[in-house]
Amino acid sequence: MIILFYILFYSWTFIFFSSFFFVRLCSFKFTSKISKFWTKSIIKLIESFLGIRCKIKGIENLTNKPVIVVSNHQSAWETFYFFILFKDPTYVLKKELKRIPIMNELFKKLGFIFVDRKLGSNSLRVILKKINKKEISSKRTIIIFPEGTRVNDEEKSKINPGFFFLYKHLDMPILPVVHNSGKYWHNQKFKKTSGEIDLKIFPSIAPGKTKMEILKLINSIFQETKKV
Repeated sequence: MIILFYILFYSWTFIFFSSFFFVRLCSFKFTSKISKFWTKSIIKLIESFLGIRCKIKGIENLTNKPVIVVSNHQSAWETFYFFILFKDPTYVLKKELKRIPIMNELFKKLGFIFVDRKLGSNSLRVILKKINKKEISSKRTIIIFPEGTRVNDEEKSKINPGFFFLYKHLDMPILPVVHNSGKYWHNQKFKKTSGEIDLKIFPSIAPGKTKMEILKLINSIFQETKKV
């Protein structure tokens, strides 16, 4: 089933990105709509052929208002799932992804932001510049993985405090999210385990807290990955 999943995944992905030659001439709204369609179909493939599903706790904490989603990062699964879970989100991505042909163009069309992780919080100033230039709507939810890389439950995560810069200057609430996707979607390319991913959405954190308060809260919340 895993082999069949990858055959279907890569075939459908090839078809989708091949069509992007024409799609990039379309509006953001249309591009976002077909991207969500592709993503939903990938989630269906994951559920049907890999037997990986998701159970959400705290769904009542979801909001249509723009927030800064601060989540732990364990696998590629959450990058798919978050795109359909949240309304028209923009991702903060590592600049290395700009090297991927066509996909790079799609990400830019969708308003995703590339940052240099080596620059720390200074790289996030790029986001404010883009918002000020109206390249990115200030009314969109921003998804950021402050660990910067994939971290399993067994590993101790190091949280980059740069997201606080966004929290402070955009005056937007933080919506903390934790999950244990790495338990089923392993970092090894073809290794997958069927099961139910536990994803927990915490109450949003209103603007106004200090850097120390926010980091303490997020560190405490990220420890929830050991419990979910």
